[in-house]
Amino acid sequence: MPDVDVIVLGSGFAGLRAAVAASAAGASVLVVEALGEIGGRSRFSWANIMGAGTRFQKELGIQDSAEAMYEQYMRLNAFQLDASVAWALCSGTGPEIEWLADNGAEIRGVVPNESFEVPRIHRTGGGQQLIELLLKLARAQGVDFALNHRVDHLLVEDGRVTGIQAAGQTLTAKGVVLATGGMGGNTELIQEWMPELAALAGDWVLPVGGDELAPYAQGDAVPLSAAVGAHITGRNYYEATIRPGYVQVSNPALPGHLLMVDATGRRFVDETAGIAAMHGAFNAAVAPVYAIFDEGAKTAYKPTGEKTPEGKPKRRLHPDWVEDVVDSMVEKQHFTKTQSLEKLATLLEIPADHLIATIDQYNADAALGFDSVQLKDPGVMRVLSSGPFYATEIRLSSIGFTGAGPRVNAQGAVLDTKHQVIPGLFAGGECAGGLAGPMSIGGNPTATCFVFGRIAGQSAAAFAKQ
Repeated sequence: MPDVDVIVLGSGFAGLRAAVAASAAGASVLVVEALGEIGGRSRFSWANIMGAGTRFQKELGIQDSAEAMYEQYMRLNAFQLDASVAWALCSGTGPEIEWLADNGAEIRGVVPNESFEVPRIHRTGGGQQLIELLLKLARAQGVDFALNHRVDHLLVEDGRVTGIQAAGQTLTAKGVVLATGGMGGNTELIQEWMPELAALAGDWVLPVGGDELAPYAQGDAVPLSAAVGAHITGRNYYEATIRPGYVQVSNPALPGHLLMVDATGRRFVDETAGIAAMHGAFNAAVAPVYAIFDEGAKTAYKPTGEKTPEGKPKRRLHPDWVEDVVDSMVEKQHFTKTQSLEKLATLLEIPADHLIATIDQYNADAALGFDSVQLKDPGVMRVLSSGPFYATEIRLSSIGFTGAGPRVNAQGAVLDTKHQVIPGLFAGGECAGGLAGPMSIGGNPTATCFVFGRIAGQSAAAFAKQ
């Protein structure tokens, strides 16, 4: 007899959701976690989740549907996803958000982002709150946990996955669910599966949150599933945010006073744009990219300084750009500081006439109150006029999400290289391939965890009953 009906690898959003779903379907479930605490990197996430057709949208007068979301999701991803999988994801988001709310999750509002035509990003109480909710449900349903067990390989018998081996111990099951998260903390896998990002980030590459969160994003599902014949898909599918080299925390939106240029001296993006815009713009820019400002901007900037007329912050503002931090980073040579723009261009190896022409245009626009190039909010623009001038390199390097993993079908079953189901093996969340495409979309990672965590757990339990 198998030790358990379903083994779930990973205890983040996807793993716990799979465990709750499988247990609710009547399966005995064991969650195996590689590290010493439950929750993985999900605990540290904002846990915003995209969804369509929810009561929270309706309360705000937002007309939306799963069909509308699916059509836009496919277009955003250039139709590079299996339609049935994308439909399962999009149609499952609304019910999953309703399920979360019905089970006590806090839904703080529905906000727009640059990806969707209507507001679809549901703000929750955060990752830790959702983990605690899922853990409470799992324990109430009798789910068992085994911590500090990193799996070495999957057991296979007659072509069917029948369990796991970890630290010399074997555990057998009727079904195994992979929910091990992304690969943002594994530089070898990033080099192999995210070569575009590896080229942009170089040795700056880190998961959002820095070195501390790297152990939670080792991409275990890729080698585990590849060893049993899984088709790994999703090369160069990722979400990453920008940061300067002197901080590990991502800067998804820069302070408005910064001017950013690439190696040709071209200003290529609104410096306050969101994650999706930065993702595309940095891929099209000529590296390296620099953020530039002058002495007046440095002394004037305050992290709480930019407000709406109602007194609320316009955007997330970071202390990385305040005067004392900049001065200390100049001493540590993280900034280039010069008295003239000509000298700055020489040190940055940017054609001086290109850089000066770009800054002249920016200054003219700032004075007129209209950004004629990138349409940035003129209220945050400043004329660059008073030396010394400062520049620091910016890279797209903080990984929020990776989309490479074993390809799954609409039922969460892992497919082999012949595009056939590998019996007994399922996957959900960030580690599952084919759920997310080339476009960085807000709320997408959390949605894949909850929707396909549930789907994979239900499918594993149904397979166990056969």
